[in-house]
Amino acid sequence: MKYFNHKEQTDERHTVNTITGDFSIGDIRDIQTLLSLENPDHSGLTPSYNDIANDLGLSSSTTCTSGLRPRSRFTPVFSSDNAIDVFNRLVTDDLYKLENRYTLGRKSWSHNLSSQELMALRSLDDIKDIVIKEADKGGNIVIMNRRDYIGEIDRQLKDQRAYCKLPTNPIDKITKNIETTLGFWMDRGLLTNSECKYLFNPTPMSPCIYILPKVHKPAPFPPGRPIISGINSPTEKLSEYIDLFLQPFVCNLPSFIKDTTHLLSLIADYDWTDGHFLVTLDVTSLYTCIPKKEGLDAIRFFLDKRDAMFLEHSNMLLDFINLVMDNNIFLHEGSWYRQQQGVAMGAKFSPSFANLYMGHFELSTCGPGVHRHSRNISFTGVDILMMSSFSGQGTACPWICSSSTLMTIHTTYTLLATLAL
Repeated sequence: MKYFNHKEQTDERHTVNTITGDFSIGDIRDIQTLLSLENPDHSGLTPSYNDIANDLGLSSSTTCTSGLRPRSRFTPVFSSDNAIDVFNRLVTDDLYKLENRYTLGRKSWSHNLSSQELMALRSLDDIKDIVIKEADKGGNIVIMNRRDYIGEIDRQLKDQRAYCKLPTNPIDKITKNIETTLGFWMDRGLLTNSECKYLFNPTPMSPCIYILPKVHKPAPFPPGRPIISGINSPTEKLSEYIDLFLQPFVCNLPSFIKDTTHLLSLIADYDWTDGHFLVTLDVTSLYTCIPKKEGLDAIRFFLDKRDAMFLEHSNMLLDFINLVMDNNIFLHEGSWYRQQQGVAMGAKFSPSFANLYMGHFELSTCGPGVHRHSRNISFTGVDILMMSSFSGQGTACPWICSSSTLMTIHTTYTLLATLAL
């Protein structure tokens, strides 16, 4: 391979062939003597967001590396420390005891379920015409007819603005494209060899789509929230890399809220007066409706806030985002599809991307004067804007309507409460 090697390079003296066939627990000691420790600091694979924030030009740091690298395959020698020797002996003895129990045929464990519960669980697992999923909200368990579940996915995939069917499996083509892209940026000095090893997956798995039923919606059969499961997919690691650098910007948005507890603490500090009302502005299907150009422009807006020395790195991040958005592929019922618009719900960088898109919309529409400490309060979630004003619903609606016209996505608003103090 021209740019980077995906296999760990080790000294020939420390190379151990793959173990095949049966071997006894006692062989562990022989294997351990052949392994050596390359780097004692092999536990942390991902740096903290504070470390990345320092690299974003928010401090005096002049570097911009992610710290991502493949998991270490090296094992320490167990004869270098007495405490480790004791631990090793105790664990090995326990393994001997466990092996002897099974060899002698003695049952050393028991189920935490009764025989009737086990039978019921196995019978439920044998039913192939139902689908069991977690509800989109509330944490409930939903049991659905498989025909209706597949039908809901098919209904959503018929939206030609969001999805298109592919004639062939695109995995190999995407993998080669990612390899070429990583090599290009590595040649320019923007990526280290370790980062390239981590970001490139030579043997990816096929992403798949599933839905979480929205049982809180009033419908005979609840609609589903589409999730693309991209674990070990071609773009999974790229998405992680992108998110590492976008997250600090999200946390610094003027109206950023972390969770419900954070929101309640902010509301508690607000000076409520007679005539206040709360209203939420909700974006319909935000993830699949973000226009690509506007989304990339929003990310560029925030990346440009970094020092000029990071311009080339910003270009690389935008190139990665463009690559991931162009290859939102997944498999459904034996057919390949591509999401043509927006970002995949399920990709690691998608929440950050959506937050920054909405943050850019808020700043461009409301201006920097509207934030959590202003007289007209606003808080931004991923796809929802919570506001308050004084004049009543009649005055708020024109602002909402005028704001909606600036967006290429559909919004709905809901009056939560009018306060009379």
